[in-house]
Amino acid sequence: MRRLLIWGTGGQAEKVLAQFPHATHEIVAFVDNNPARPELFHGKPVLGPAAAAKLVAGKDYDQLAIASVFYGEIRQQAVGLGIPAERIATACSLHFLHLAHLLSDAQLAELSSVPWWYHCFEILPGVVTPGVCGYKPWLLDHPLLADLAGRRALDIGAWDGPYTLEMTRRGAEVTGFDIQPSSHSGFDVMRRVNNLDARHICANVYTLNPAEHGTFDVVTFFGVYYHLKDPLLALANINAVLNMGGLVLVEGAVLEGAPQVDASWAGREDVIALLRDMPMGYYVKGEYEGEWSNWWVPNLTCLGHWLESSGFELLHSGLAEGGARGYCVARKVAEIPQEHIVLPPAQALGQACGAAAATCVGMRQKRLKVLHRRPPEPFKPDSRDA
Repeated sequence: MRRLLIWGTGGQAEKVLAQFPHATHEIVAFVDNNPARPELFHGKPVLGPAAAAKLVAGKDYDQLAIASVFYGEIRQQAVGLGIPAERIATACSLHFLHLAHLLSDAQLAELSSVPWWYHCFEILPGVVTPGVCGYKPWLLDHPLLADLAGRRALDIGAWDGPYTLEMTRRGAEVTGFDIQPSSHSGFDVMRRVNNLDARHICANVYTLNPAEHGTFDVVTFFGVYYHLKDPLLALANINAVLNMGGLVLVEGAVLEGAPQVDASWAGREDVIALLRDMPMGYYVKGEYEGEWSNWWVPNLTCLGHWLESSGFELLHSGLAEGGARGYCVARKVAEIPQEHIVLPPAQALGQACGAAAATCVGMRQKRLKVLHRRPPEPFKPDSRDA
């Protein structure tokens, strides 16, 4: 029986406990940095870092498993407290133990090395990662995406790369794109265990451009736009890197399901229904669905208008997850439309105005000459008109 310390008492620890290998491991105690930590967590004592440092590795416990998204910082803290580095592991390693019979030793080591999986997806046959965000294969069900051989695809917001993996399986040359470095997520491991030659770009969608990043035939934009303060700039940049006729697939939070997922919209179903056909976006100063980085939540009509005003033709749109999520498939039919006219420089404008004024003066003088001519002879009807 292997004895464990688990550092963390939050959501990640709960996920570990949901699939804990009780037959081969036991929990000695939990560790938490929070001064207001509980005394017990699932019936086990919760220690502060100083108390945990007094335990002797190999005698009081065999391994420290870190169940936190801040794995790197906590690992450094633990080593600083004197906990042997070779005794420290990711909590994800416990998840993959019951799948060890499906993995080589090298694959098991690779998958266990990722501190925190974001996506939950089948990374290898029969092997599913312990992520918090479920992979949605139906987002790629459009008939135009069935065969991607010879096409270049950009996966914006790739994280661990489940859509990168699937589009590669369909024959595309895929580039993952994310503000998270590929080494900070499971993307690098996903590439290695599947022997993928997929590129990864660590950058912000606000800086996406064809000169630096290339052009593509397909762009996936899943779970991103509502995390942006300027989603329309992102769509403009997507337009710039997408070849004419190329497809963009968009998915994210929409207002239709807000009463079911956000406390501030509870009981306002009638408002949502009343404004369903009116393009409306909700700007969030605080939190939406308990998340501080959600900024813009449009209704589905508004999301469609965003695309249509960004040079795209809307091919399909719909709601999912009880109306909480919307998705669109659109085709690029034009370059990004002009947002506003730009006046010429003041000097040129002055010259243009001067020329226009001179023309007006000339026309006025001609008109005055006509007015001051001798009046024409009175009309004398011809006898034929009598």
